[in-house]
Amino acid sequence: MNWQLFCLTYELLSPLHIGYHKVGNVQRTRYHLPARNLWGAVTERLTRGGFQGQNVPQGDYQKIGKWVKDHCRFSYFFVSEGNSVLAPCYKSDGLYYGSLTQAEFQRRYLDSHVTTAVDAATTSAAEGSLHEVEFVSPYPAGAKNMSEHTCLTGWVFLKDEARNILGTEQRWRAWLGDLHVGGERRYGFGRLRILSLKEDSTLDGLPVQTDLPSPRVYFQTNDTLFAHILAQGIYARGTVEPVVGRETSCSHAFGFNLTQGMVYWAPGSVLTASVRGQLEHEGYFNCSGGCCVRLDKE
Repeated sequence: MNWQLFCLTYELLSPLHIGYHKVGNVQRTRYHLPARNLWGAVTERLTRGGFQGQNVPQGDYQKIGKWVKDHCRFSYFFVSEGNSVLAPCYKSDGLYYGSLTQAEFQRRYLDSHVTTAVDAATTSAAEGSLHEVEFVSPYPAGAKNMSEHTCLTGWVFLKDEARNILGTEQRWRAWLGDLHVGGERRYGFGRLRILSLKEDSTLDGLPVQTDLPSPRVYFQTNDTLFAHILAQGIYARGTVEPVVGRETSCSHAFGFNLTQGMVYWAPGSVLTASVRGQLEHEGYFNCSGGCCVRLDKE
């Protein structure tokens, strides 16, 4: 039971909105692409593309989604420039994204879209309908031409069966070359197109263990978290936040089921003790049941 690690880069062809929270009339976006969103997009694309496998019938969303959970593990994906991944990191003077301050990152990569409903009686904006959607722009500020797209880079672990189907750039491109992720897709948001898939031996420089039921990543003191990690028993500097998700079990009840809410250290938090974490199918690190322990206590 082995996993193979790949570094994966997509270019953003349209604005990307990953729902976060509202501030007044503004619907904020996360600055990264969570693994959960990518899992949903991959499941949708494989199903629509006619994928089938052992005990996985063609066109069955639930069984194909479970196959992806069992055979693929995605990291979070972050904006990248060249070979640099602009993942968040808390420093003594504030939050950075790669070498960019938070303000510099926002000026370079964020934009917003304002819409409102029209009152037919007055032909003016309907009261209470004005809203603004923040998004990651498909073109960085200062781009010299329209072919210079914003890129998103992350990592994917593939188990043996998935590696046989998706484990080369040509195969991945055939199945998952184009994806649609995030919100506001009725406006054309969230279009991704693959740029590259390459084998890798570390996850952004961090050691990994791949001969386990789930991949394990090793963090040392002062390493930065690139995904949520369960906060209980983990020592870090940064931000903690509750995380809860929505699941759809039938077509007429979109997002009806809620996942159990848990408290996590947010991406960008800096560890003050070494840990090893099991990467779950939703992209966060599970620290329960001994999956994640302080190495300096071993």
